[in-house]
Amino acid sequence: MLDDDMVFAFIPARGGSKGLPGKNLMKIGGKSMIQRAAESADDWLRMTAVDATIVSSDDEAILAEAKEHGCVTFKRSDFAATDDATAADVLRDYFGSPSVMIDLDGRDPWIVYLQPTSPARTGLHVEEAFNMITPGVRSVVSVTTPEKSPYWSLNINAGGRLTPLFPQAFETNRQALPEAFIPNGAIYIFKLSDFLAAGAIPVTNAAPYIMSRDESIDIDTQADFDRAKALLEH
Repeated sequence: MLDDDMVFAFIPARGGSKGLPGKNLMKIGGKSMIQRAAESADDWLRMTAVDATIVSSDDEAILAEAKEHGCVTFKRSDFAATDDATAADVLRDYFGSPSVMIDLDGRDPWIVYLQPTSPARTGLHVEEAFNMITPGVRSVVSVTTPEKSPYWSLNINAGGRLTPLFPQAFETNRQALPEAFIPNGAIYIFKLSDFLAAGAIPVTNAAPYIMSRDESIDIDTQADFDRAKALLEH
């Protein structure tokens, strides 16, 4: 709880994965992705207490692992477990479920959204991101720098020809281009009411929490996992 506001950590952990089956239960440093995510939700606590760490999954083994590490578990719906389901779908699936009984008592909780496939994220990262919440700041998104500037991106038009997405960038010195960032998926912090009003995780006007590329590794393939394991077990 923070200044009478509830704080819920939310960990989405689908069982199916085309890139790396079973990745959420794979271990780095003797800890599964679920355990590492749960610890990042709990280990940052100093002046603030998370009211609940929620793990949403369609997989019984993941739910059992989450329960073992003190999380509230939720069996998500079939729709929210599909490849097409978005993060917003997964959140709505939980907070809109008739089986979820949370007495908000008129309060508007903070949601700390932590994907388990960001194993380099620690409790300190979450604490630092949460400390960016100040009057006028209602959301925080963790970001990192892309390897190459997105201002150099092109698409292929209907005629099969290349078209710059940012034509002015091709007339500008590389060093003069604005600095760009991309969400790394590790941390999203926002008010539940803002999510419900927008129908999506609030990103526009969010405060940026900047993480290094190594801290931002996101596991989707075996190569990602091998790199994360080498970085975190050295």
